[in-house]
Amino acid sequence: MVVRTLVLKLHKPSATKKELIDLAISRYNRALSYLFEHTKENVEPIMREMQEGGAYRTRRITALLQKEMMERLNEFGVQPFKDALKLDYAMAMVAWLSLRKTQKRARYPQILVEEGFDQHFFSLLELFDQGEISREELRLQFDRMYNGLGIKKPLFFGRYAKNRDYCLLYDEIHGRFYAKLYLLGVKDEKRRGGIRRGTARLRYVLEGGEPLEEDNKRERYIVVPLSFGKTQEAVLRKGLENPHIFKTARLLRKNGEYYLSVNVTCEYAQEEKSETYMGITRSLKDAVRYTVTDLRGKVIAEGGIPFGGYLHEKNGMHAAANKLVEIAGRHKSSIITYRMGNIGDKLTYDGETAKLTAGEFNRLIAMTAYKAEMKGLKKPVFVSARGIFTTCPRCGANTQKNRFPGGRLMCIKCGFAGELEKTGPLNAARRLLKYNGTAFLFFARQSGGKLLIYNDILGISYLAQPTQEGIRDFFCYIEKAVKEMKRKGNIQNGMSAREISYRKRFMNLRNVREEITVVDES
Repeated sequence: MVVRTLVLKLHKPSATKKELIDLAISRYNRALSYLFEHTKENVEPIMREMQEGGAYRTRRITALLQKEMMERLNEFGVQPFKDALKLDYAMAMVAWLSLRKTQKRARYPQILVEEGFDQHFFSLLELFDQGEISREELRLQFDRMYNGLGIKKPLFFGRYAKNRDYCLLYDEIHGRFYAKLYLLGVKDEKRRGGIRRGTARLRYVLEGGEPLEEDNKRERYIVVPLSFGKTQEAVLRKGLENPHIFKTARLLRKNGEYYLSVNVTCEYAQEEKSETYMGITRSLKDAVRYTVTDLRGKVIAEGGIPFGGYLHEKNGMHAAANKLVEIAGRHKSSIITYRMGNIGDKLTYDGETAKLTAGEFNRLIAMTAYKAEMKGLKKPVFVSARGIFTTCPRCGANTQKNRFPGGRLMCIKCGFAGELEKTGPLNAARRLLKYNGTAFLFFARQSGGKLLIYNDILGISYLAQPTQEGIRDFFCYIEKAVKEMKRKGNIQNGMSAREISYRKRFMNLRNVREEITVVDES
């Protein structure tokens, strides 16, 4: 299932509606700024939980928001958005905490509003006078303040609903779509009543398609017509049949115009069978490299996506992802790649650095993954990055000693020599062949900040740190498990012939690192 963003323009809202939207966005930003400024004490317990291996998901962060704090937000007139504010705050904190893992000086989230500008300005001067921050840090902070002043964060709607947040309406007479946006609180003096709908006959884009109420009560919401292109209209009409595709949304103002950015879940018909494998990896020369092989591992095509400044722009990333998907579609490939995380691909070596950072590569691969599904290709397979650039494609020997400067791989076991630009994506493309021939597969998934590695048939599970040391500890654990199972002759009554055979083969493992493969559960 793919989540895509549908950008819909609010069509010529009246001056009154513009005023209400601007007011709601301003209130939202002031409240969110207040939350960030007055909850810094929450950072320490969250960081402590992270170090202890605990989860720090959004629900844990929102749980730290005290009731008194949420009640103080009422002063900003954000009663309709309090749930959305909590979720938006938590998502920003999760993003910042994740960034802190790789960038220790990542700045704490901040939304600067005019009301707090002077106070923040003089507090920074005071810190500088006291010697707590350097002149360079002061300059960077001032630059950030002035650049951020006046930039409004989009207003977040956390759910698609009839009586709160937002939903869509459909005019069955004129065939037009509208948005119903809750912007005002129950006691807000700006609530309006006696609004005329004209000739429009609006129905909710919800199951049952009930008509919009036609009373003259003072409304907490506004109704605004939408304008969009043919592609967006096709998705909206799918929503008439299945309203459950509409999820969260954001309301924003850009260049004097107003937009509703809606998250939509889409399902696409998938190809029944892939005819080739396409491995995608980072590169020292290009942005990424790819290799396409047949189902037996023979190379059919290879190449790269050139690196350039365009990749630092969103449209450039989309163009690169589209190119990768176009190549995969042409060869009817199943895409095989990896995500950069705590266990990297070890492409950086002896001063050589990959063109794309870990974050840039992850963003490009994420775009490629959902675009591939949209084009009807099979869902991309994510494998471990371990050994991608240190494994010999001829004999399979995996050691860091195979790496040499100049982007070369030379196998110390069989003598194979080749360029990393070609061997890396080739190893990725052949990963499924390796897995199919592996004696035992263990699956891994994130669990409370650690990796849960398990094999259900053997009844073995292990909670490892998501690091190279953690994986080594896992293999040591398995070596002990093999010896213990062999000592006990762990064959129990009631086991099927398949389970007995599987356990006997496990007890006869000689090299667990060569005969066991850990696969990302996703």
